Amino acid sequence: MLLRKRLPGDHPKVIQLLESAGLPPDGLEHTDGWVVESEGFLVGHVAVEFTPEVAVLRSLIVHPSQRGKGLGERLMTEAEAQAGARAFVLKTDTAGPWMERRGYQKTTLDHVPASVRSTTQFSGQLCSGTPIYLKENTMDFDTLKAAVRERYAGFVKQNTSCCGPISKGCGCSSTLEDPSLKIGYEIQDVKAVPDGANLGLGCGNPVALASLKPGEIVLDLGSGAGFDAFLASKRVGSQGRVIGVDMTPEMIARARSLADRHGYANVEFRQGDIEQLPVEDAMVDAIISNCVLNLTTDKAQAFREAFRVMKPGGRLMVSDLVLLKPLPAIIRQDLDAYAACMAGALLKDDYLAAIHAAGFAQVEVVGESSFDIGDTMASEVEAAQRRNPAITAADLKAAAEAVVSLQIQAIKPLQAASQTTDLMSPSVKELVAIGAAIASNCEPCFKYHYDAARKLGVSKEDMREAVNVALAVKATPHRKVVEAADRLLTLTNPDTPAEIEGCACGSGNCS
Repeated sequence: MLLRKRLPGDHPKVIQLLESAGLPPDGLEHTDGWVVESEGFLVGHVAVEFTPEVAVLRSLIVHPSQRGKGLGERLMTEAEAQAGARAFVLKTDTAGPWMERRGYQKTTLDHVPASVRSTTQFSGQLCSGTPIYLKENTMDFDTLKAAVRERYAGFVKQNTSCCGPISKGCGCSSTLEDPSLKIGYEIQDVKAVPDGANLGLGCGNPVALASLKPGEIVLDLGSGAGFDAFLASKRVGSQGRVIGVDMTPEMIARARSLADRHGYANVEFRQGDIEQLPVEDAMVDAIISNCVLNLTTDKAQAFREAFRVMKPGGRLMVSDLVLLKPLPAIIRQDLDAYAACMAGALLKDDYLAAIHAAGFAQVEVVGESSFDIGDTMASEVEAAQRRNPAITAADLKAAAEAVVSLQIQAIKPLQAASQTTDLMSPSVKELVAIGAAIASNCEPCFKYHYDAARKLGVSKEDMREAVNVALAVKATPHRKVVEAADRLLTLTNPDTPAEIEGCACGSGNCS
C-alpha cells in the first residue's frame, strides 16, 4: 500500500470515501491531504488545514476492508508531521479514546487558539456540537535541540555517560560492568574500539544485527563519539566506507580525533541534523542508529531522510526507546527528560508507523526489552523537582514503566523509485510555489508555501532567490504580496511599484 500526498484528481474518490462513512467533505479544497492507495483504489485519507498557530486534523477515514492494519496510525503520523510547532486540534465523536491514547485531551472551543475559528471545521455549523480534542506542542524545536546538544556535549567534556560516570552507563547500574555488555555487545566489541569512543549511550547493538558486508557504505545516524561507526568499519573493510552524522560539535571533534589517531581511514564524521542529512540521494547500503532517533524533533522527517539517502534494497537497523503508554504530561514537557531520550519518545505503534510512512517495507521488531533506567531514588526526585517542583516520584515511576527498547529492521524496496512520478523534491516544489505566489499576487499562497518550505529546512537565501526570479519574470508585482515577502525574507531592493488592492486569487483560493 502506498501512502502519498493527495492529488487534485483524487477528490471525487475521497469525497465518495468520506460520504460512505457519513463524514462531510465540505471545505476539502482548503486542506492538504494524504491518501493510502491499494491496487488503484483509495482506502484511506486524512486532511490538515493550517493556521499560524494550529493544525486542524480532519477527514480521517480508513475503508472498512482495511481496518486493523495500522493505516489510521500511518495517516495520523504523516498528518502530524506536517504541523511543525503548531498545536493539533480536531473534532470527533467516535475516536475520542483513541485520540486520548495519542496524547490528545478533550477540551472546549474557548481553550483552543482563536485562529482555529477561521478554518472550515470551526466556522459555521459544520460538525457543530462534536467534541473537540487538543494536543499542544509545548516545546520549541530550537529549544529542544539546544537542550539535547548541551546534554550530549557534556558527556564529552565531563567524560560521563547518560546517567553519570561512564562505568555506570545508561542502565544506571551500581556495578562496574560496562553497560554495553547488557544491551547486546560482546567484550571483544568493547575492546576493539579506541578508548573514549564508547560513552555508554546506546540501548542496543544495531551493528550486530545489520549483517554488514565487505565493501558496503554504512551511515550511522547520531554517531556520537564513534563507537558503532568504528565497529562497522571493521565489518565493511578497507573497500567499504562508514559515514557518521551527529549534530553535536564536541562529539564530532572527539570522533574525528579518534579516527585520525587510530588510523580509521574508511570512516568519516559529518556534523548535521538527522532531519536534513548531509548525504547524497541513494548513496548508502545500510543505515544504523542507536538510541538517537527518539531525540529528533521531527521523527517522520528523519525517517524520510533515511529513506532518501538509502539505495533501493538497502537495510535499516535501529535500536531505540519507545513508549508502551503515554508519559505523564508533566514529564513530556520536561526538557531534561527529552534530552535523556524519554520525553521525545513515540508510542511503539506510532514509531513503527513513521517508518512505514517513509516508504520502508518489511518493518519488523526483532527484539524488545524493558529498559532499565534504575529505581527512582530520592536524589533523582530532588533533581527533577529543582527543574519543576510539581514532578513527583509517581510521575518518574510511571515514566520508567512506560519505556521499552526496540530493535527494528526494515528495507527500502527495490522498486521504491518507481512508486512516484514526482520529478522534483518537496523542497524544490515549495520554492517553485513561492515564485508562483509572487507572480500571481497571492499573499495567502506565499505565506502558506513559506511556512511549508521552512518546515522542510529550505534556507531563506534559497527562498529569496525564488522570489527574485519571480520578480524578474513579472515586471509589475503586487505591492501587498511583495511587502509580505520583504517582511519574512528581507528582500534586497524589492520592486513594489504597483498600487493594486486585493488578491488575484479572489477569495484566497489560487487556481
